[in-house]
Amino acid sequence: MASEDALGKAHRLVSLLVTPTSVQPGEPKTWFLNLLIQKTQDYSKAVDGSLLIATSKDGEHQQPVFDYVRCCVHALVNLKLELINAVEEAKKNPTEGATKGPKLEADALSISQQKSVGSILEMMIVLGVLPNLLPGVGVAVHKRSEFLQLIFKDLPKYSILEQYRQLVFTLDSLLDLASHRSLSGLVLTKHMGDILAALVQISHAPLMKPAEKEEEAEEKDGEHNVEVNTEATDAVDKEFTKLNMDPSADKFVMTADLYSRLSADQQRYAKELTRIVVKSYQPTIVRNLIVLAGSAKGVKAGIKTIVFIKPAPKWFSKKISELLTERLTAENGVANVIRGVLDMGGGDSEDNMDWQKVGLVATVLGSPPEGNYASVEKYYELICPQIIDILNNQTDKVYQMIACASIKAVTERSLILSRRYLLDAIMEPFIRLADRDEKVGLTVTEQELDDCLKSLFKIFVIGTDPCVIFLSNLDRVILLLLEVHASITFGVSHLRDPVKQIITRYLKHMSSETTLDVIRAWALDGSACDLPEAKRSRMLSLNKDLVFGNGEEGGIVVKARTSAEQSFYLTDDEKSIVIQDLLEDLKDPKMVVDFYLSLTADLTGIMTDEVNPEPELPPLQPGCDVEKQLLEIEASMDKMMNKMRRNLMVIRLLGLYSEDKTLQDNLMKESPRMIKFIGTTVQRAAKLLESDAVVDESSCVMGTQSLNMSLTILSLHLTQADVSSDDWKRMQEYTSDLKVLCGHPDPRISRLSSQLYQLVCAQGEVLAHTNVMKEKTKEIQAETKKLKAKADELKSQQKDSENCMMDERKKQLKEKAESVAAAKAARKKKVGLKEEEPEMQILEDKEGMSAYEAALYDVKDPLLPVRGHGIIELNKLVENKDEETLEHISSVFQLFVDSLEDDDTYIYLSCINGLVSCARFEPDKVLDILTREFTQVYQRKDLGDKAVEARTKIGEALVRFTKELGEVTPKYKNLLLNAFFGAASDPEDLVRASSLSNLGEVCRNIKFSLGPIAGELMMHLEASARDKAVEVRRAAAMVLTMVLEGLGRDAFTVLEQYLRDIHRSLRLRLSTETDEVALTHVNLALDEIDKIVRELFTPHLTQEPRMFVTN
Repeated sequence: MASEDALGKAHRLVSLLVTPTSVQPGEPKTWFLNLLIQKTQDYSKAVDGSLLIATSKDGEHQQPVFDYVRCCVHALVNLKLELINAVEEAKKNPTEGATKGPKLEADALSISQQKSVGSILEMMIVLGVLPNLLPGVGVAVHKRSEFLQLIFKDLPKYSILEQYRQLVFTLDSLLDLASHRSLSGLVLTKHMGDILAALVQISHAPLMKPAEKEEEAEEKDGEHNVEVNTEATDAVDKEFTKLNMDPSADKFVMTADLYSRLSADQQRYAKELTRIVVKSYQPTIVRNLIVLAGSAKGVKAGIKTIVFIKPAPKWFSKKISELLTERLTAENGVANVIRGVLDMGGGDSEDNMDWQKVGLVATVLGSPPEGNYASVEKYYELICPQIIDILNNQTDKVYQMIACASIKAVTERSLILSRRYLLDAIMEPFIRLADRDEKVGLTVTEQELDDCLKSLFKIFVIGTDPCVIFLSNLDRVILLLLEVHASITFGVSHLRDPVKQIITRYLKHMSSETTLDVIRAWALDGSACDLPEAKRSRMLSLNKDLVFGNGEEGGIVVKARTSAEQSFYLTDDEKSIVIQDLLEDLKDPKMVVDFYLSLTADLTGIMTDEVNPEPELPPLQPGCDVEKQLLEIEASMDKMMNKMRRNLMVIRLLGLYSEDKTLQDNLMKESPRMIKFIGTTVQRAAKLLESDAVVDESSCVMGTQSLNMSLTILSLHLTQADVSSDDWKRMQEYTSDLKVLCGHPDPRISRLSSQLYQLVCAQGEVLAHTNVMKEKTKEIQAETKKLKAKADELKSQQKDSENCMMDERKKQLKEKAESVAAAKAARKKKVGLKEEEPEMQILEDKEGMSAYEAALYDVKDPLLPVRGHGIIELNKLVENKDEETLEHISSVFQLFVDSLEDDDTYIYLSCINGLVSCARFEPDKVLDILTREFTQVYQRKDLGDKAVEARTKIGEALVRFTKELGEVTPKYKNLLLNAFFGAASDPEDLVRASSLSNLGEVCRNIKFSLGPIAGELMMHLEASARDKAVEVRRAAAMVLTMVLEGLGRDAFTVLEQYLRDIHRSLRLRLSTETDEVALTHVNLALDEIDKIVRELFTPHLTQEPRMFVTN
């Protein structure tokens, strides 16, 4: 019972340190320190002063933060001892408190108790460990909580030795608590990373060398001139200062005793570090080591600021890397790394795979420790078998994907070592198949080949993206894979699809040259003999005495080749079909064309060999070694047989592809290579024909067929409609050879050669003339350029002269204005006129003048508003039909025309109105001027931004002109309508809409005269009805309404053939138009049509009263 009371008291002491207090919040620094002091005092009272707290003379705590850490350690150590006592008490009284169910351990902690203990441990780490770590050691502060960062800024500063003492005390306490089974999980599970960082710092941080003589060091310290190991001391001081710690006022001096004690601590904590790393759960260790290795690097970029973080010390990074390498190279080390990374969070399932974690593991495995080549090789020797084991034996797809990514990372790091310890081990069954001794190849079992092919499928197809460098690792076994594919492609095997995907990925993503070399090497020989020297050594070929067969479990087996097993004719037929299918799966037309052209080149070689056959086998020589001679004969026969087989394969493949229509189309697109190849064939045939060699059908059938096929392809290409000039230029090199072939014994070849020769020569003449024309064109362009430069120079001179004339004219106008102003001033001075009476003087000057003369007087005034007033007055006089004005109407008209050149818009528009007033007197001239100004208004640079306004005003003036003309308007309808039709292309919406409105007014006036141009008008309105500007669409509907109103019942006469289309178009616009105003205009037009129709078909019933006079 006493034990239970003591254990309960121990738990209450733990809770006391984490329960809320009555301390009021204030400044962050003051509030937190006051909280720690309050907790420390409460705990000290609770333990009856058994824990001594150092205070100053004023009663203040000297180290409030560390005192709280000591209280935490005291409470947890007390709890640990009481838990041990409880276990011993339970062992002494096993029957006490027994129940029927499973009995709870005496030292077990409840959930709330675990939470309290966890909070205490967290405070110990935060206040006792983290502030005492060097910058860059452990997880960086900026990666922790904001509250923790705030606390770190306000922690007190201590000396270097004091910080070391606090760190050692806290770390020893944590390790002691971790020795108890109930507390071990709470200590090492959540805080393993910080504990490892502290252990690495204490055990591996470099120490300052001790002073040679302590007395000298003390004297120098007293004089503040420490000269021994100043560099190391400054480095330590600088690191602690950056962590907001003060290394004390006095310089730190390393003594011999202190050095020996610190060295002993290093050895002790190094053993403790090794024990924890080895004995703890390995995935947890690996996970924390990876976090420590990647922490405190680079900068922390905030929203508004960028905080530069000091990177970890080199000794810390090196030790963490060594520990991680040791865990990695240990037994099941790779699996532990994978498990540790996957334990960091989600994404470790097949459906939700975190590829970032896969890349992280691959990066870790592909980064060997820094050192010499031997250490790197040892690293690869240890991890590569583990990666292969995970790839082959793990059923979890996540592990397999990580293994594939790791293999790729390892091969990219070191191609030689990865091939030695990784790829060769995976491809080992295929390597044995290429051994010269067939017995070695026969030892390969069906299961080995099955596992090897599945591993290659995972690595190169499923687990990694296609990469040329990585896929080049398949060079060694690609020919063997092709043999496997050929052996199972016509059968039933679970390996058929994986093998095909491996081969397709290799051929598709390797370079075109490599793909073509591999396909040719396998198709024509099945070995690497035909490959270039650089690739020949890398690719392995199947032993000629071995073949693949179907396995009992659906795989493949290796068997010894027998002469009676199958005919090579059947094998080559199957191989040719397989090659055609592979090239079709690549979906690369250029590759097919390259392969076909290479086969035709081989056919040319066969033709040459047929003209110059090899000598027959030598006869046996008597007296020599018969067995040796027989072996030589057998080798020669094998060589001849292989050559014959190769030639037959070339002919077989050419036969397959000659029937491919797609190949023929693609062959025409690769004209440069095709012409070069065919040109070579033609040159060779021409040389043979010119030489003394006998060329006839019996001795050179293959040559004749080859030449015939080449000329046919060439004629097919050259007779196309889109032959490029480059192709004709290339063909000019072979004209002499074609001329020689005109005399070929074969009549077809002779005829084709003659036709091609004439065609090429004719195109040669065309090319020559074209070149001459191009040269002349270049000369003309050069001359044109010179003339253009000369014209630009003349224009520049003319512009300069015009500018000079304008400047002179402005100067004269200025002088005239100044003289007029001076005359007025003199007159004022002479007469004594006051400043406020100028208008009276002007009125006096006009006395005795008629209205016409007064208007002319104002027009000649130098002031612009007065001139505008004069033009307006003249306009009014014309409108009012003033007799004197009408007598001089021609002069007034000319005045309006001349004033159109004025730069001011006010004068310009006033003149336009004046011309409209003169319309009834000079209609032809006025209309010509107005339409010209309407169409060319944008060419007047002086109007600037007011050009749009001016054009609308002129349009309105034209409408007023038609009203002035009245019934005479149809005479000028072409000029008017053409002007408004031309405005349909105006970029401004306002101008287009205004022109349509004006067009409606004109059409309403001309009525019956609309007939001949009704179709053009309807097309114009239909196009305007689809305009993007809503104002234009509105105006189009309004114009149609105005036309119908103007025509009335006569619409059936004028618009007879268009009225039905107009009605349909209006109905269509009702369903498509979205603008309400435009819809209103459309409805008005439809109503007008309805009104016209009703009037047409409704009789007019009028009552007429009749009066009869009777006598």
